[in-house]
Amino acid sequence: MKMEKDHFIVNLDVKHFSPEELAVKIIGDYIEIHAKHEDRQDDHGFVSREFLRKYRLPAGVDPAKVTSSLSSDGVLTVTAPRSPSEAPERSIPIAREDKPAIKK
Repeated sequence: MKMEKDHFIVNLDVKHFSPEELAVKIIGDYIEIHAKHEDRQDDHGFVSREFLRKYRLPAGVDPAKVTSSLSSDGVLTVTAPRSPSEAPERSIPIAREDKPAIKK
């Protein structure tokens, strides 16, 4: 997950899943990514895979503007634009103390 000034982005490697086996949902303040496939045969027998990943939507992200895309090499990208903070920027003064933070 990356948080940038104007958008938020999640990249997940989902190359073991087909597009039909993936679901991206908004549930309350969370993005939920679910992937599941039933038993498949491979060289060693059968394998099934499933994962569920949840990310809290950051402040300033409109849930209605979340989008997702799947690359040809199996990377799922979920993005959303961020609104600039409405709080004005302000400097916080640093108070200097004459005592150490760690006492011996």
